[in-house]
Amino acid sequence: MAPQLTGAPGSAAAAAGAAAVKSQFHHYHHHRLPPRHHHSSATSLLSKLAFWSVCSLSLLLAFLLLSPSAAPAPRASPDSPRRSLHASPSATWGGAAWEKKVRASARVRRTNGRGLSVLVTGAAGFVGCHAAAALRRRGDGVLGLDNFNDYYDPALKRGRAALLARSGVYVVDGDIADAELLAKLFDVAPFTHVLHLAAQAGVRHALVDPMSYVRANVAGLVALLEAARAADPQPAIVWASSSSVYGLNSHVPFSEHDRTDRPASLYAATKKAGEEIAHVYNHIYGLSLTALRFFTVYGPWGRPDMAYFFFTRDILAGRPITVYESSGGGTHQTTISRDFTYIDDIVKGCVAALDTAGRSTGSGGKKRGPAPFRTYNLGNTSPVPVTQLVDLLEKMLKVKAVRRVVKMPRNGDVPYTHANISLAQRELGYQPSTDLQTGLKKFVRWYLEYYMPELAVKLKQHGSSNSKGLRGRNGSTSSAR
Repeated sequence: MAPQLTGAPGSAAAAAGAAAVKSQFHHYHHHRLPPRHHHSSATSLLSKLAFWSVCSLSLLLAFLLLSPSAAPAPRASPDSPRRSLHASPSATWGGAAWEKKVRASARVRRTNGRGLSVLVTGAAGFVGCHAAAALRRRGDGVLGLDNFNDYYDPALKRGRAALLARSGVYVVDGDIADAELLAKLFDVAPFTHVLHLAAQAGVRHALVDPMSYVRANVAGLVALLEAARAADPQPAIVWASSSSVYGLNSHVPFSEHDRTDRPASLYAATKKAGEEIAHVYNHIYGLSLTALRFFTVYGPWGRPDMAYFFFTRDILAGRPITVYESSGGGTHQTTISRDFTYIDDIVKGCVAALDTAGRSTGSGGKKRGPAPFRTYNLGNTSPVPVTQLVDLLEKMLKVKAVRRVVKMPRNGDVPYTHANISLAQRELGYQPSTDLQTGLKKFVRWYLEYYMPELAVKLKQHGSSNSKGLRGRNGSTSSAR
């Protein structure tokens, strides 16, 4: 995901009942980024050395994390349930009943012969839930995988999984770094495609728990690629990189051909390392790989650590919100901007990437010929200042925000993001159609119905002409604008 925008999100709001919300929810090209120009300056050399040091360290740690222990535990019976690595304490997998659910969920429903069977990792996540639902609606086979970690409220993730279950999508409770589980899934269900969205998200959390990023974003990706290259047939893989890989790049709008060797955060470094690792598996094993660089995705069922989400929560609670400003040179200060992209547009890009992925060319881990290797930006290509985001939320919530404007700290955030989407438009038919105001309205409606149904009713009753304050979750009252 793209970098977060503003101050610390604070404690997550407790989920207060999940209202049923309807989700708003081959010819290929071989794209390789052009070779970078070598810079002779000492600064350029140092930045490249630092970047490749991070990549080397990530690969070493991935190897260590994926290596089996010297004294492995006795292997259980093939039909007995097994504990999932790094998943929730109650998570188990295996056995005849479990395999039956996996096969049923992965079975293609479409009858035109064009259906896909897709493993969606991170299916209980924000983008994963919407993408899995969209694939299921058109008749594709979909199996989810998620470890339901507590980076943010697991109840929200369980709610998304329950939404998928109602449409016939089974979400396996397991970890992407569990090589044995992955091998079993590929053995039970012959997936044609993988949509790999599982990751440790967020920029600032890396300051607190850096190893979680290496384990999920590097070791987890390697584990998945290992399982895919050993599968027969090999699936095509579409996976989520991030706009964060552009780091300190100052050329806008960000193009797939711009340099990405100056990450501003560990999150960005692990995503860039993932892109390099993916190239290795494409080159050696013939895996079809497509990286999608998402730009600040928002919408219903979103992530509580994103600014639009916790701004909404804090404005309603009467708590101050922190808006960062960055130096524009000299004494000039500007608020940061983001290329906010609505979830439905992102999902359309994901589905188009799957449909045009082309085949992997390996068999039994041996490459038989060149396979597609592609990278695309998925954004809205219309950056909006964060102050404008707050203005829109105030209008929709009918509550005046208490703003605290501070200078942006050095925590991994970048001043702006802006996607050049011409490549995705040309080759995926990608065309974002949701502006920020329209998308925020849908998010606010979902948020109120999910977390604060009584307030949602009040807002509908008062209408846009009401000038009185509305009471938030904690009883605090803020004057309406």
